[in-house]
Amino acid sequence: MSRRYRGSLVVWALLLAYASLYPFLPLRPPGMEAVTGFFTAGRYVIRSDIAFNVVAYLPLGIFACLYFRGIGDERRVAILKAAVLSAAFSLAMEVMQLFVPNRHASLVDLASNAAGALLGALCFAEPMYSLATRPLGELRESLVIPGAWGDAGLVLVMLWLLAQLNPALPFFGAGDIGGEARMEIDILRAAAVAMSICGFGLFASALLKPEKGSLRVTLVLLSIAVWLKFAAAPLLLHSHYRAEWVDEARVAGLLLGLLAFVPLRGISRPGRIYLGLVLTLAGALFSKIFGSYSPVEELVRLFRWPHGQIGSFATLTRFLHELWPFAAVVFLSSLWVRERRAVAAAGAASTGASS
Repeated sequence: MSRRYRGSLVVWALLLAYASLYPFLPLRPPGMEAVTGFFTAGRYVIRSDIAFNVVAYLPLGIFACLYFRGIGDERRVAILKAAVLSAAFSLAMEVMQLFVPNRHASLVDLASNAAGALLGALCFAEPMYSLATRPLGELRESLVIPGAWGDAGLVLVMLWLLAQLNPALPFFGAGDIGGEARMEIDILRAAAVAMSICGFGLFASALLKPEKGSLRVTLVLLSIAVWLKFAAAPLLLHSHYRAEWVDEARVAGLLLGLLAFVPLRGISRPGRIYLGLVLTLAGALFSKIFGSYSPVEELVRLFRWPHGQIGSFATLTRFLHELWPFAAVVFLSSLWVRERRAVAAAGAASTGASS
C-alpha cells in the first residue's frame, strides 16, 4: 500500500497547529468562562474569520483524501474518512486552544474548520472530480517528476507561495520591511536577489520533467507571487508600508536572475540541480547580510488587520520565508544524489550488457 501523501498531510497539519496554538506558552488551566464560551455562540461572528478557517482547512481535506486513496480506499470511503479525520483534528485544536492565553475556542470555528476540510474532500466527489481534480492530477503527472519526489517539490512550492501572502516580507530578501534601517549597497542586494531568483528557476526546472517549459513555469510562479504581494499589501498593511516589499534593487535583481537563468536551463539535469542548490544557498546567506529583523511585536504593528490571527499569520509566514531556501537546498541535494546514483546505475548496467 502506498503512503505517498502522508508527508503532505503531516506538513499541512503542523502548519494548522502552529496557526491554531501560537503563541503556545505560557499554558493556563481553562477557566469556566472559556469552557462555557466554547459551547455558546459569540455575540459577534466575524465573517473574515470564518472565511479564513474554511480556506485554511480546505487543503487538509484534500491531502487527507489523497492519503486514504493512496492506501487503497474507494473514493466515497476516502472522502468520509478525510472529513472525520479533519473534524477530529479541528476539535483537538479547539480544545487545546482553551489552554493557550489570548486564543478563543468556539463551536463556530470548529464548524468552519470542518466545513473547509469537507469541501476539500468533496473535490474527489462527482462532478468536481471529473471536471477539475482528475484533470489537475493528470497535468501534475505529465509535468512534474513522478512519485514522492515530485510531491515533496510541489509542497515546497506551495509553502513558498504561502509565505508570499505576507507583504511585510521583502521579495526574495531576508528579514522584514519594518526592521531598523541599515546602510546597504544596492548592487550587492541586487546580486543577492539575482542569485535567489536564478536558484528558484533552477529549482523549478529540477522539479519538472525534461522539456516541460521551465522558463514559462518560473515566470508563472513569480508572477503569482508578485500579484499575491500586490493584493495583500493594501489589505493588510498600513498605507506608508505598502510599497516597501519591493524596490529598485530587487527589481534589478529579479531581471538579472531571469537573464542568468535563461542560458543555464539548457545544461544537463544534474548540473542544473547542483547549480540550483548552490545559488539558492548563496542567495539566502548573502541576503541575510542586508536583512533587517524586527521583534514580533513590531512586526505585527505593520499590519492594519484588526483580528487575532495576524500574530500567528505574521510569524508563521516569516518562519516559512526564512526556512524555505534551506529546505529547498536539502531537497535539491537529495535529488542530486539520487540523480548521480541513477546515472551510475545506468552506466554499470550498460557496461554489464556490453560485456
